[in-house]
Amino acid sequence: MNYFYHPILKRSLIPLLFLSLVLLIAVLFIHPSNAGAAEPSGTSFPIPPLSDSRDPQLPNVVVIATGGTLAGKAKDATSFQNYQAGTYLMSDLINQLPNKNKIANVNSYQFGNKGSGSYSMGDLYDLSLAVDQALEVYDGVVVTTGTDTMEEIAYFLDLTVRSEKPVVVTGAMRPWDVIGTDGPANLYNAIKLAGSGKTKSFGTVVMLNDIIQAAREVTKTNAQRMDTFETPILGALGYIDETNIRIYRTTAKRFKAGRADWATPFDLKTITKDKLPAVEIVYGYQDSSAGAIKGFALEGAKGIVTAGTGAGGISSKMSTARSNAIKQGVIFVTTTRTGSGTMYPGGGNGIIAGDSLNPQHARIMLLLSLAFSNDFNTIKNWFGTVGTQAIQLKTQAPDNEAPVWPQGSTLGAANVGQNSLTLSWPEAKDNIGVKQYRIYDTGRGTVVGNVYASVTNGVYASVSNVVYSSVTGNVYSFNLSSLTEGTTYTFSVTAIDAAGNESIGLSKTIQTNSPSSSSGSGSSSSSGSISGSPSIPDKLDVTVPAGSKHSVSWKDAIWITIPEGATSQELHLTGEALKDVSGLVSDSSKLVSSVFEILKNFMQNFNKPVSISLLFDPAKLGPIQQPSVFYYDETKKAWIEIGGTVSDNKITVEVEHFTKFAVFAVDKPKSPESTEASFLDTAGHWAEQDIKKAVAQNIISGYPDGTFKPNDPVTRAEFVVMLMNALKAEKIGKTFDFTDKQQIPVWAETAVSQAVDMGVIEGYEDQTFRPDNRISRVEMVSMISAALRTAPASPLATGFADDEDIPAWAKGDVESVRLLGIIDGRSGNKFEPANTATRAEAVTVLIKMLQQAKK
Repeated sequence: MNYFYHPILKRSLIPLLFLSLVLLIAVLFIHPSNAGAAEPSGTSFPIPPLSDSRDPQLPNVVVIATGGTLAGKAKDATSFQNYQAGTYLMSDLINQLPNKNKIANVNSYQFGNKGSGSYSMGDLYDLSLAVDQALEVYDGVVVTTGTDTMEEIAYFLDLTVRSEKPVVVTGAMRPWDVIGTDGPANLYNAIKLAGSGKTKSFGTVVMLNDIIQAAREVTKTNAQRMDTFETPILGALGYIDETNIRIYRTTAKRFKAGRADWATPFDLKTITKDKLPAVEIVYGYQDSSAGAIKGFALEGAKGIVTAGTGAGGISSKMSTARSNAIKQGVIFVTTTRTGSGTMYPGGGNGIIAGDSLNPQHARIMLLLSLAFSNDFNTIKNWFGTVGTQAIQLKTQAPDNEAPVWPQGSTLGAANVGQNSLTLSWPEAKDNIGVKQYRIYDTGRGTVVGNVYASVTNGVYASVSNVVYSSVTGNVYSFNLSSLTEGTTYTFSVTAIDAAGNESIGLSKTIQTNSPSSSSGSGSSSSSGSISGSPSIPDKLDVTVPAGSKHSVSWKDAIWITIPEGATSQELHLTGEALKDVSGLVSDSSKLVSSVFEILKNFMQNFNKPVSISLLFDPAKLGPIQQPSVFYYDETKKAWIEIGGTVSDNKITVEVEHFTKFAVFAVDKPKSPESTEASFLDTAGHWAEQDIKKAVAQNIISGYPDGTFKPNDPVTRAEFVVMLMNALKAEKIGKTFDFTDKQQIPVWAETAVSQAVDMGVIEGYEDQTFRPDNRISRVEMVSMISAALRTAPASPLATGFADDEDIPAWAKGDVESVRLLGIIDGRSGNKFEPANTATRAEAVTVLIKMLQQAKK
């Protein structure tokens, strides 16, 4: 029977159908998901109400908990490192605090319960809104987080929370239930501080270990110590000593207390969390490549923070990639990797100075800025004003006059070589005095140098005693080195006074000499050509008086120190880097430095040993290799090993004569089977015993400085070498055809060939091997499974908590290796397939693999 056509049912259903249609239309027009663009959040959080039984004489504080080590559960009472973060509920922890009812009426809200690094930016968006909602009722809020990214979470709250009431972020370096834990004391003092009101209008502060720090400036400085949080240069805000809370300095936000502009422009209630863009950090280092910037830009990053060397410097490769990314609309912020220091305005369009923010703080600032504006100048202004203190004495008239150049001033260039040149300019004039001259590489948008003035009777006077600068009358100069040969540069010099007023720039375009140039001249757009010779000679040529002490360096590649009394006659020292070493070096793959020929004007040995330091390339060393200095015996026609002391990428020896010297890669000495390996940084480490076994079996070795660096990441090339060492693979293998085979280090070629032959590796879909990529945990396990030739287990589930994150192609291998007991999960039984494997994890799974193979 068709019930819809029953007369009575039909009359009853028609009004219902009409009402449903009306409701559907209302939903379509009103519901945010159908409004074309998401509406700002109206999310409400279950913040607990004030208790009816609260003490009216005490402040009301709510603890918003997110987990972390503070809520961690340890394996046992002495397992400071072996624990599961985010296990205990905050309500239970608060119940265990003694005397809490004497300092505040305390409630809690469990926002989440996991490690700080597991929260997304969208989660922080919700956390900030939850804090503001809580502060509508409570007098103060304590936010507990893990310490790994605590500084970023705290700074996000500092920039977004709208209420001036106290917000205190705390955590712990040791889990709650171990002896000597810092968790209870940190939680107790954080509640006390939030309830005291002493940081009202300060913005968010961080409090651990009794020390109060500003969220904008605090950073984590140590992976293990309980006093890990520090504020470089500026220092802490204050301290908590039992009932005493002392504040000794304030924050920039405190100066705006009670004003409409106290809150930042970043009101999260006006945007949705999907407006938070992708912003990344790129680290600068020696000869850093452009890959990271290119990759992030390709993946759609809207902003990139560069953690540069020194005052924010980056390599020429990174600079070129940055310029290209800026053309695509990416905004860059310059910071320093040194840990402290201020980046000042002056970069080109698309580049913002990060002020005193460290890279991770600058990322938070740029991310929020881009969420609220796409205008470069607006964002640049925020970086210079949000959270910074600009104090000016009322009795001091503001100086708005910039320095000026004398009429007809030009920027001069001289001594133009392949890699260096000298800039010169006249003295600028200012109503008070010129503080400094700043030199820009305008073509690349970077500051390449500063020349500072001296101060006489409170007024800036002429430039003097400044490294890399000189004074000749009223003309100042600056030597530039490390330039690229045959390249056109445009440099600009500006004058800056004490008030920060900057003059217009004097500019000049210059081309460095190409290698084929024989005249030592360079070209300039304003003067045609500039004659001069390179500031660094092609050969070392030094004369030292008899018995004198003398030190000389050449091309930042060799350093020679002659001690006092080393010679009885005048020493004429010459040196050069040999270009053709084919007749001297039979295996160039082991050569990790230039071959230097150092000669003197007499046959006798020195009276005292002479120190020679050579620069070498650590990237050419294999995992079980170390650098060593050799000298060439002209009689035996053989290289003789000297050894040397390694410091970073420099190795030093003492010699009694001069000849040819070079640094070669040699195998690290093998310890006797009865002697256990001992490293400076593995005592007490969870993988200590497996590390000793791996070293004893020549699977891997430590570093020349006596460390093992167990927590450092492992590259794909390094792990393949370790795996082949563990398997004692014979030194045979088929030729591999990876398209990036030229990037495979010489020390890894044999192992890669063996692994290909054994079917352990196949490469990526684009036929690359990517030797320098950090190996992920899933790649590591897949290689081990292939080496053991294990049959894949059922791919439906792996037994790990994050099974859905494991790629389908790898689930069978992962589960089979797990069932063999070779691989364990990390915190919370998570496999974390995409995360990088550490050296400690790599040796542990290899030792377990060998143990399983023996069964």
